[in-house]
Amino acid sequence: MTWSCVAVVALSPLVTAAQSPSSASVPAVVDSRNYQVSAHELQVPPKAREAFNRGTDLLAAKNSAASITQFQRAIEIYSDFYEAYYKIGLASLNLQKYQEAQTAFETSIELSKGRYPPSQFGLGVILCIQKDFAGAEESVRAGLDAYPTDAAGNFTLAWVLFRAGRLPEAEKSARQAVLSNTNMASAYLLLAQIHLRQNELSAVVSDLDAYLALDPEGAHNVEARAIRTQAQQVLAKQQGDGPIVAKTPTP
Repeated sequence: MTWSCVAVVALSPLVTAAQSPSSASVPAVVDSRNYQVSAHELQVPPKAREAFNRGTDLLAAKNSAASITQFQRAIEIYSDFYEAYYKIGLASLNLQKYQEAQTAFETSIELSKGRYPPSQFGLGVILCIQKDFAGAEESVRAGLDAYPTDAAGNFTLAWVLFRAGRLPEAEKSARQAVLSNTNMASAYLLLAQIHLRQNELSAVVSDLDAYLALDPEGAHNVEARAIRTQAQQVLAKQQGDGPIVAKTPTP
């Protein structure tokens, strides 16, 4: 039984999943709350905010390249606009321009003095892609220090730990993401992958039931249903013929 890593994030207010099959395993990192309130928001000039909002709309419409132009315009007007740098990071991640994404996330972290966790989560994703698992974990945990129950952060940490092969820890973080956001379908999808690696097929079926119920039209549903069926078949054979071992999934 094989299953490629297909975990993605889908959190309000913005979803930015990578477009190509080769990057389907990369979680989009989004801010799920207002981390920095009022003072900074009030300093953003209206024209910069307008450009930022146009860029956000383009990013949501999966026009990442055009969105970057708008975010850059916003930064030209207001150089401390760290949210705009963050979203340049997201757009660059979608375009698989990883060095540009890393630079944008790092600039956002510097400008916000580390007080904007989504940028730290985003940097964690980039470092994980580069297989710098220690650096990725450090970055994500830095974002979680201020918001330990944040769903996006805990999901990203779970993804990093999963990629690093630390399955029990990955499961713990994915469950924290579910506790913080019970409607996070992608967390159940990641849990299914973790449990498949652990050969816990009953848990795989349960995870995929939850995922399919929450995201019945999801992009990965055909594969998820196929894996669910295979897991059920193996479980049925175990019950009828005694224990057998499912094949280890391909990462």
